[in-house]
Amino acid sequence: MSSSSSATGVDVGPDVPPQLSALFLIRFDKKVGYTIAWKRTAVDVSLDGAVEFKSLPSGLHTVKSDLVYFVHQEYAGLSAYNKGAASAEERNAEFVSVGILVSRAYGRLGRSWLLAARLRSIAAALAQDPSSTAPLEEFWEEQSAPKASGRAENGQHNTHSRARALSTIVDVTANDQLLPSFHPALSMLKYVEVFGPLVFRLQQAALLRKRILFVGSPPVRTSCEFVYDLSVLSSIPPHAAEFLSPGTDQLLRLPALFSIGVNDIGELERMNDAAKSEDVPMQGWVANTTDEIITMKKQLYDIVVELPPTYDAPPTQRKWPTMKTSDGAQIKASQRDWMRFKMLWRELRRHRQEARDSGVEGEGESEQNGDDDNDQTRLLPTKGHKQDADDDVDGSIGEQTVEPITWSRLAYNGFMWWASAGEQDAYTSRERDRDLDLLGDLSDYREGLPTAIIAYFHRSTTQLISGLNKLIERTDDEEEENSNEDEEGVLVVDKEDLSRMGLDTWSEADKAFLSEFVWMWFGRIVEVRGTSIDCCGVRIPVP
Repeated sequence: MSSSSSATGVDVGPDVPPQLSALFLIRFDKKVGYTIAWKRTAVDVSLDGAVEFKSLPSGLHTVKSDLVYFVHQEYAGLSAYNKGAASAEERNAEFVSVGILVSRAYGRLGRSWLLAARLRSIAAALAQDPSSTAPLEEFWEEQSAPKASGRAENGQHNTHSRARALSTIVDVTANDQLLPSFHPALSMLKYVEVFGPLVFRLQQAALLRKRILFVGSPPVRTSCEFVYDLSVLSSIPPHAAEFLSPGTDQLLRLPALFSIGVNDIGELERMNDAAKSEDVPMQGWVANTTDEIITMKKQLYDIVVELPPTYDAPPTQRKWPTMKTSDGAQIKASQRDWMRFKMLWRELRRHRQEARDSGVEGEGESEQNGDDDNDQTRLLPTKGHKQDADDDVDGSIGEQTVEPITWSRLAYNGFMWWASAGEQDAYTSRERDRDLDLLGDLSDYREGLPTAIIAYFHRSTTQLISGLNKLIERTDDEEEENSNEDEEGVLVVDKEDLSRMGLDTWSEADKAFLSEFVWMWFGRIVEVRGTSIDCCGVRIPVP
């Protein structure tokens, strides 16, 4: 983990922009396509035949401007795209992209977001006059020189760098620790809103270090930020990592490839072949693409998440993302995921309303990523909104993203209502209370809702890992006392254990996840045992 990453995986550091390893200008030429029209490098890195395609994903010409995050060799890349007017000879449009490469020694993106605003400004100017490269020369001279720690671009001492460092995510209490504009973690609210209860299935896939591919249309900035969000949310907190088996150190964080395209297929194939030849588990990753052709290479990914063009539309026009395995099987959220999401949704709305009422909205909530507040207002409707937060999601999620209630669950619930309604209510209440305790009060995170969301998912991961660790210790102690060779090394999990770990006791997908998770992180085989009840001669299985 980089020196500038917090204890829970968020890339942090002072507000000092990174030193540039490369700066380049990409132009579209009607005869030869995309070309590098201007470049400067401070390191020995090849740009030709790579960064022009990474900087300009397929279909980007359909939008006016965009930001693209990518990875090139050992460097993090960020490009600002802009489309300006041009003559008919140039197809009435001038496509340019101004990009940088920076070291990833300071996190997944090397703090490149600190230069996003400047890159957008330069790209907008060059889209009008691509031949005027003076802004590039000036920018290169400013940013390629080494910078003193703790000093901002204008040379003045940065008094807010510590406040923005987010030295921890879970335990932070200071109310002035805010993320800077354009930090990709500021999209956490939109991430939760877009995926709904599927955020929990995405979390599971990421914890299993699957190869996860987001597929959608331009613009790509938001999907790039979703890649970052998932990588952060699925990082293993240090206080939970100490319970894991030796040899899992390299898996504590899911690598983020950000934007990839057809030209990256070769590299994905090499990664695939390397894992097979070395007979080691496949290295997981998360990435986004606008090239649907990659989804035809099913051996290159495990999970594909399709982002429809209307994923950020108003609730009444919403088409939810679709999550599938590489063989086409759809993945849906569990019933418990659905209930947990609604709890999270209500708390996010309540926190935002309280912040509005008190007039102390944090930076990044009133100006997400440097843009206006329209998206945030729509994401979390307030009291005056014509729709309640639950109404926004209840009417449109349904069968699209949530597993149906199983027959055995309906039968069991019906029997318990008839035979012992109090006992059933008590069990349901305990599960709900556990989920509420895990959620906590987001108002405690005065530094902003992105931090609160990260903390929530990291607490969930910690709950799962610590719960399994206690169960393993208890099992080992019992085996030592009983010397039961038939069950040696087998971890027996029952309904109550599943519930305590935040899993849905009725979901077969949750049981499969637990088995794979325990084998991957603890090297143990899981046996999930349920019980059954007899009702009028019918045996009803209980997970």
